[in-house]
Amino acid sequence: MLPLLASASGGVAQEEIAIPDDPAPPCVIELMPAGPELGGGAVAALDDTWPSYVPEIELLPEGRIAMAESFSDRFFVASRDGSGGHWVGRGGEGPGEYSFVRWVMPAGERLHVFDPMLMRRTVLDATTFDVVHTNPLEPIQFLGDAQMLDDSSYVINGAIYTRDRAGYVLHLFNGEGEVVRSFDEIPVAIPGEEPIRGDRRLLAPARGGGVWSGWGSEYRLDLWDAASGTRRRSLVRNASWFRPHNGWGGEWHPDRPDNPVIADIMEDSEDRLWVLVLVASDRWSECWVREPPSVHPEAPEYTPRPGCPRFARRLEVLDPETGRVLAAQTLPPDLWLRRLTGGEAFSVVEDEFGFATVRQWRPALRPANDSQGEGQC
Repeated sequence: MLPLLASASGGVAQEEIAIPDDPAPPCVIELMPAGPELGGGAVAALDDTWPSYVPEIELLPEGRIAMAESFSDRFFVASRDGSGGHWVGRGGEGPGEYSFVRWVMPAGERLHVFDPMLMRRTVLDATTFDVVHTNPLEPIQFLGDAQMLDDSSYVINGAIYTRDRAGYVLHLFNGEGEVVRSFDEIPVAIPGEEPIRGDRRLLAPARGGGVWSGWGSEYRLDLWDAASGTRRRSLVRNASWFRPHNGWGGEWHPDRPDNPVIADIMEDSEDRLWVLVLVASDRWSECWVREPPSVHPEAPEYTPRPGCPRFARRLEVLDPETGRVLAAQTLPPDLWLRRLTGGEAFSVVEDEFGFATVRQWRPALRPANDSQGEGQC
């Protein structure tokens, strides 16, 4: 029997589905190579022909990917066949010039570049990268993620400190950068309360124009109708290793492994939900170096030991309709999965000097036991 709680908001039923652990899920995950390794190592980074750091990867039309460095006034576009790439954008104040590229979001034949410093969205032609449109954004503090709904509307996870918007963490914008609707309200919490409902969300497109929203403070995934601000469904993963918590990435200590956090989500063509979770590794306590005392009040007591795997990456596949875990695997330490999007997966590996190489994968499921048949997955 599927655990189900129903409530109503705006006359629309909302489901909260509890998904328990499954010690023997019916499927296993396969990551098959989907193209050559991309990158040029130290030489390319020093020659400025490849990014030195790759935190964001987006799938583009015509066999390309976009990579934003998250601290730069430009982004890099690479061909997935390994034939090369180029930078897009330059520092400045005019159209096509950025101060700080946070997100690069594709939507059809357009590319949307979000700049939180200039508080601006710039729309580019996804093929030529010519500027099509630019608009200011209603002031918002960017938090976890953003998601294009179509060519003229988008959802941003952020904080807006006005009387009618405060307390909401998801905001629907129109093509002119105005907030149409705010939703996903969180209660005000006093620091120290347990648990605090966090304000960071990871977003992914869902069938029928919906948006999946993954929480940062617990293993919870909400399916939203952004146009109406209605929550259609919530998946709550009852996992003993992922309890609700008050945050991630705080004051690190060898004796206090960090809390788990959702790192990425993707709905595939079969309506299954792929969830990438970052968890403290078994070697956590080995991965810290104690620093000498400092007079600076905010200086950390411990810093990461280079090359030590502080975190492990757990990939799960959920069936939202049946409330089951279809597959769950901890990935090998050298498979540092970074992005799930459009039925594809991308991992990033760094050499001893921190220069990044991108690896391309095509994720799939197969039965854990051949006797189960393909229908189980």
